[in-house]
Amino acid sequence: MKNGLFCLLTITLISGSVKAQLGHSKWKGVLKLDNPVNVTFNFGKDTLTVFNLDENTILETMIYTATSSTFTLKKISGQSGCESSTIGKYKYKIKAKSLLMTVVEDNCSDRAPYLNNLQLMKDRS
Repeated sequence: MKNGLFCLLTITLISGSVKAQLGHSKWKGVLKLDNPVNVTFNFGKDTLTVFNLDENTILETMIYTATSSTFTLKKISGQSGCESSTIGKYKYKIKAKSLLMTVVEDNCSDRAPYLNNLQLMKDRS
């Protein structure tokens, strides 16, 4: 009984820390669109907002779910031509103050090429 309780507690703590890596974090970088755009990726509890710093506008708002090494994105609103039913799956790696994203699978041509191999830096503001 004690072993089962310990395992459940361990799994709960690990799964909570996995989401905490992205949850409530902010990352800065440059999206290479037609012209480079300075952006922040604001990860909330389950929502990701991509903010255009140059124009002070929201580019995209998405729902995300995360595991220890991947996350999925689903568009809520924004400027891309992605359908809200198109789910993108990305691998991510956090090293020091850097977040690197790579496409695992994403059929949205308005999102995948721009997020593939995108490197962002931790924003402390």
